Amino acid sequence: MRTRPLVLLATMLLAATTATFAGLTAAEQKELKTFTKGTLYLRIDAPCATGRHAYGTYKRPLVEVSPTGVNTEAENTINASWWHADSTYWGVGVNDQVKVEDINVDNEESTVELELEGVGPTEGNDTVVKFVKITSLDDFKAAYAAVFSAKPLQDEHDDWSAEVKAAIGKRQLLAGMTKRQAYCVTGTPERFEKAAKDGKEVETWYLRQNKGTKMGYWTMQSGQATGMPATIKFEDGKLADVGAAGKGSAVDLGN
Repeated sequence: MRTRPLVLLATMLLAATTATFAGLTAAEQKELKTFTKGTLYLRIDAPCATGRHAYGTYKRPLVEVSPTGVNTEAENTINASWWHADSTYWGVGVNDQVKVEDINVDNEESTVELELEGVGPTEGNDTVVKFVKITSLDDFKAAYAAVFSAKPLQDEHDDWSAEVKAAIGKRQLLAGMTKRQAYCVTGTPERFEKAAKDGKEVETWYLRQNKGTKMGYWTMQSGQATGMPATIKFEDGKLADVGAAGKGSAVDLGN
């Protein structure tokens, strides 16, 4: 007997729907909680939106991470009314210490949200990061590796000098640092410029000067300084000057 076209179509749609909603099994979610334990160090800046509404406060993710890359859509914004307020807060950044406070898995949307609590010097600065296109534990592990390290970033590089590692640990910049080494101190610049001068390639980073606004239910904290210089300058890939256009997210740390 021939299969009717409508029955065949329904079978195909059901199979497609099942594939779309495939995600982390209960066992995989248990494993996920196991390997995200402990103190973690961020490889990226992790701003979030902080807000309040009639029922309390919330944190909304502004960073999305897929198995193939990181996308940050965040500007210093604030919107406020009597019952609702929403703002961007850059309280947690590169090489900051965090721990996973809560994990929210949505297999239908293929997403995992990690609520992160600041620890150590980062205590009191919490954030949330959203992982997208997560259809398996391997997908999550690939995305997770782009965001977190189990140790301070400088300790991953045996070829870096003890002086440079110590400076990074103290959030200090040293002349001669590579762009990647400086990034471990400053995080992603807001923007950068490249030029040629006296036969050298000169790159200037314009660094974030404040952390935006942190919204509470009855309070609003703004104007918190990052402590970073306004600009830093590299000559042929080495830090040459610390002083007072492309988008910072496109900066190439290798060249």
